[in-house]
Amino acid sequence: MNVDCQWISKNLEALFCDGLTDEQHQLARAHIENCQTCRSEVQALIAVDPLIKNYFRQQLAIAQAPRRPRRSVVYGSAVAVTAAVLLILVWRTPSVKPGMPPAVAPQTQSVPAASVEAPPPVKTDEVTNIARAKPEPSQPPKPDRIEPAVVADVNAPDFLVTDPAGYSRTLEDYRGRVALIGVWSKDQPQSVASLERLYETFGSDTRLRLVGVSNERVQKPGNTSFPILYNQGSRLLGLKPGEFVLLDEAGSVKLRGSLVKDFESLSKLLRER
Repeated sequence: MNVDCQWISKNLEALFCDGLTDEQHQLARAHIENCQTCRSEVQALIAVDPLIKNYFRQQLAIAQAPRRPRRSVVYGSAVAVTAAVLLILVWRTPSVKPGMPPAVAPQTQSVPAASVEAPPPVKTDEVTNIARAKPEPSQPPKPDRIEPAVVADVNAPDFLVTDPAGYSRTLEDYRGRVALIGVWSKDQPQSVASLERLYETFGSDTRLRLVGVSNERVQKPGNTSFPILYNQGSRLLGLKPGEFVLLDEAGSVKLRGSLVKDFESLSKLLRER
């Protein structure tokens, strides 16, 4: 069995909830010890391990339980989510050193002044406020519910996505590896099939990162195994649903095109790397 970065990403829940076999657990730990990217992800999860593990176990229990409404499960999930958010806020809040009083803004004596018209508010660039931190865990979307796509504006970043666990990712996360980024849509089954064929053929290559990005937060297509990400209002390098881009280790574009029409050219280029 080949355990790579994509396998670790898909099996994080099982890893933290003791859902792996002894062999899988040993192989996963061996990969994490030798992979800086996966080790960073696991260390970030360990920082809030009790709540994350509790949340993952609840999600696995919900997925395995019979499909019937249970108010107690929903209530328990809400408590776990709330506790996780509070812990993350406390973890990210700078602590005050003992013996040092909290900073207090100096009070100035008010002086009568002539009435001056207040300047108009200055708009800030929302892109600079993007935090690369784990947001609040969310329940998987229902099959009949589709969240609308986020439309990128002219000031949007080139590439900003989030994985199913809620972590933000940019192109910097793929530096040092060849990255194949495809944009899929539930309305384009041929593109989804092409991504799955590419992942089955080249997914075991540890030098390649293959991901499928959706502009809508919908459930993963059935009978597929390729890793999925969700667009967070970025321009996605100019890609449209059904298109792909292949980046080299330095982040330069090697090839872009259609997942269907240019499938053979892309497969040939990947084989000849």
